[in-house]
Amino acid sequence: MRYGDISTFQSGVAIPLFSLRSKSGVGIGEYLDLIPFAKWCKLCDFNIIQLLPVNDTGAEASPYSARSAFALNPVFINIQAVSGSSEFEDEIEQAKDEFDNQERIDYYKISTWKRNILKKIFNNRYDQLKKDKELQKWIDANAWAKGYCAYAMLKAQNNESSWKDWKKYQNPTSEDIEKLWSKNQKEMLYQAWMQFIAEMQFTAAVNEISKLGIHIKGDIPILINEDSADVWANRNYFSLDDRAGAPPDMFSYSGQNWGFPTYRWDVLEKDGFRWWKDRLAQASKFYHAYRIDHVLGFFRIWSIPQREVTGILGRFNPCIPLTWDLLHSAGFSRETLEYLRRPNYSVDQLREFLGDETENIISVYFESLPNEATRFVFKPEFYNERAITSLDEPQNVKDALLKVYWNRIFIPAGDENTFYPFWYWYNQPVLATLPQNEQETLKRLIHENEAAQEGLWEQNATKLLSVLANETDMLVCAEDLGAVPHCVPVVLKKLNILSLRIERWARNWDAPYSPYYDMAEYPRLSVCTTSCHDTSSLRGLWTEPDFDRDLYWSHAQLSGTAPETLTPPVVRDILAHVFSSNSLFCILPVQDYFALSSTLSEVPAEEERVNIPGTVGGKNWTYRIPVTVEELESNNSLNSEIRKLVDTRRRRPMWKI
Repeated sequence: MRYGDISTFQSGVAIPLFSLRSKSGVGIGEYLDLIPFAKWCKLCDFNIIQLLPVNDTGAEASPYSARSAFALNPVFINIQAVSGSSEFEDEIEQAKDEFDNQERIDYYKISTWKRNILKKIFNNRYDQLKKDKELQKWIDANAWAKGYCAYAMLKAQNNESSWKDWKKYQNPTSEDIEKLWSKNQKEMLYQAWMQFIAEMQFTAAVNEISKLGIHIKGDIPILINEDSADVWANRNYFSLDDRAGAPPDMFSYSGQNWGFPTYRWDVLEKDGFRWWKDRLAQASKFYHAYRIDHVLGFFRIWSIPQREVTGILGRFNPCIPLTWDLLHSAGFSRETLEYLRRPNYSVDQLREFLGDETENIISVYFESLPNEATRFVFKPEFYNERAITSLDEPQNVKDALLKVYWNRIFIPAGDENTFYPFWYWYNQPVLATLPQNEQETLKRLIHENEAAQEGLWEQNATKLLSVLANETDMLVCAEDLGAVPHCVPVVLKKLNILSLRIERWARNWDAPYSPYYDMAEYPRLSVCTTSCHDTSSLRGLWTEPDFDRDLYWSHAQLSGTAPETLTPPVVRDILAHVFSSNSLFCILPVQDYFALSSTLSEVPAEEERVNIPGTVGGKNWTYRIPVTVEELESNNSLNSEIRKLVDTRRRRPMWKI
C-alpha cells in the first residue's frame, strides 16, 4: 500500500501487536485490537503505528523466530469474530478468565489454546469449509500456502520437531507437496483456513485504520529460521553451511550467533529474486511502510561456520580476502601463514593459557605436529567451539581452551589460498611471536584490505536493496544499527530509504566523551526514537548504572541539573526535545508516551522492557500494556499531552533537508 504524499513532519507510536490489551481479546493483542488502538492514535493526532513482525512463530514467543516469511500468526486471531465460535462461548469465556488479568503474556499456553479452539471450530464446519469457494480462491492466489500448510501439518505430526529430524519428507519436491495436499486434505485445509481467517481479520483492521488516516508500518526481518517452511521447501535459496550473526562489539566480546541460515544470493538472483519479491508483495497487503530489520546484512552479512557457537570466528560475506599471491609477494612463507591460521604451541606457550593443568590437558585434547614432538595443536575432533563448549570440564578450563582456539590471525577458510582476518587479529598472542618487520607488514596489508571492502559492499547493497525499494509502493525504512560501513548512508540516501536514529546511541563515538549528535543533525530521511524493543524504556534508561544523566541533560538543552528520577513534566520536556529532530518520522515506543502519565508510569520501569538481546526466556516478548485500548481512548490528560507534542512537530516548517 502506498504511504501517500508527506508534507509535514510525521509522528507515531511503536507497539508489538501482542502487547495490546482489549475488552474482547484473550490474553494477548489481536489483529482486530488495532482498530480501537488506531482510534486512540487518531485522538493523539499520530500519523503511523509501527508493529513488530506478525508472522507465524509456532510455539516461539519471539516475533523474530518465524517459521514462515509469509504466514501470519494465528495467535492474533480474535476467536469471537470467527464464524462458528458461538458454539464454544463457555470455553472462550473460561479462557478469558484465565488469561485476561495476567500482567504478562503466557504465550505458549495462549497459542496452544487458540490453535486447539480453532481446530474445534474447523472440525465442526469442515463439511462447509471444504466447499468454500472464497477459501479455495485464497489458496489458489497464494503460491506459498500449500508448502507452508504441508510443513505445518508435518511439523505437528512430528511433535513439532525440526524438519531435519523427520523420517520422511526432509527434502520435498513440488510433487511431494501436491501429493501431501491431496492425501491430507482435511489437515492441510485446517492450516490454510487459519491463514485465511488471520488475513481477513488483519485486512479488515488495516482497512478501518486507513479510513482514520492512520498508516501501518510493518517489520520485515532479513533472516528466516532454518526450521521454517521457506527453508524446508526452498532449500536452494539458503546456505546451511554457515549461520548469520553479528561481529563483536562493545556489548558482546564474542559477537552474536543468531543461528539463522544465510542466503545464497547468487541463486536468488538467477531466479529474479522471486522469493523476496513475493515476500514483499505479501507484506504490501497490510503495510503502508516497512522496516528492514538489520539492513547491514544486505551490504554484508556476518557469516559464521556451522560448527561454531559464538560469532567471534565469523567473517563478512561478501568480502575481499587476502590472497596467497599477495601475502607471498610481501615475504610470507606458506609455513608462516599456516601457523597464523592454525597456531602450534610449545608446552610453555600453552602453560600461559592453561596454567597448572597444562600437561593433563595436552594429553587429552592436543596432538604433536608430525616430526615435531615438542609442538602441539588441537586434535581434529576438538577443533571447533561446539566441541570445546560441550566438554565435561570446569568452565575455567573450557574458557582457557577457547582462548587457545581463538589465538590466530586468520580464520579457517576452506581454501588454502584465501585468508580472512580474525576479528581480534591485532591483539592475539600469536602476532607477537612474529619478527617485528613481519608484524608491521601484516598490519599494513590487513588495514589496506579492510579499506578495500567498501566499494564491494556498496555495489552489493545497491543491487539487493534496489529490488526491495522498487518492488512495491510501500515506504522503506532501514534498521541500520551496529558496525556501520561508510557506504551505508550513501546507498540509503541514493535509494530514498530512511535510516534509524535511536537517540541514546546517536553519538559521535570517535570524539572525546562520545557527545550526542544534535537533533538538527539527524538526516531528514530518517526515523528517530527514544527507545526500541531491544532497549530499556526511557524511564529504564534513567536508572541504568552506566547512563550519564548529566551529559544527556546537557544534550537535551534542559536547564539546571538532571533529576534523580523522571516525572511526567520532565518526560514532557525530554520528548519535546526529541520531537524537535530533523527526522521526517518520530516514532516512539508506547511505554515512553505512558511516561507522560502519573498513573501509567507507576509500572516499574523494568517491567516495560520487551526484550533483552542475547537472553532467552524470562520476560522476553511478554510485555502487555497496563490498560485496555478502550481505556486509553478516555485518558484525556495523556491524550492532550501527546497531542500538544505532535501538533507542535507537525506545524514546524520542513525547509531543511
